[in-house]
Amino acid sequence: MKLTNRKIVNDSNFLGALMHKQLPVKVSYVISKNVSKIEKELDIYNKERQKLLDKYCVKDEEGENIIDENNQLKIADKNLETWNKDINELLDIEIDIDIHKFNVNDLLNSNCEMTVSELMLIDYMIEE
Repeated sequence: MKLTNRKIVNDSNFLGALMHKQLPVKVSYVISKNVSKIEKELDIYNKERQKLLDKYCVKDEEGENIIDENNQLKIADKNLETWNKDINELLDIEIDIDIHKFNVNDLLNSNCEMTVSELMLIDYMIEE
């Protein structure tokens, strides 16, 4: 299945939290397998993101990236446009992940409570 880096970055915190929910065994297993695969892709994304940060961030005297008063890495004003272009290009890269799926009935026939937004975030893992 094709997913973008943007999708897996945006969903990563939720997927981590979902791993702590009491879910039916089949559902939990499938989600765990998928999260493991997604985490591998996130590692690659984070390494590439770090390269961009090292390239575009303002450096201190020791050559370390400067963190501003908002606890954000400071991008040089002259690099801001190029940084935005490059980081968006990285986020928009499609990756092919072998996503396992579970049957929606495995979830519906359980006493597991999930919100609509939670279900929407994992809809690509659900088969009907």
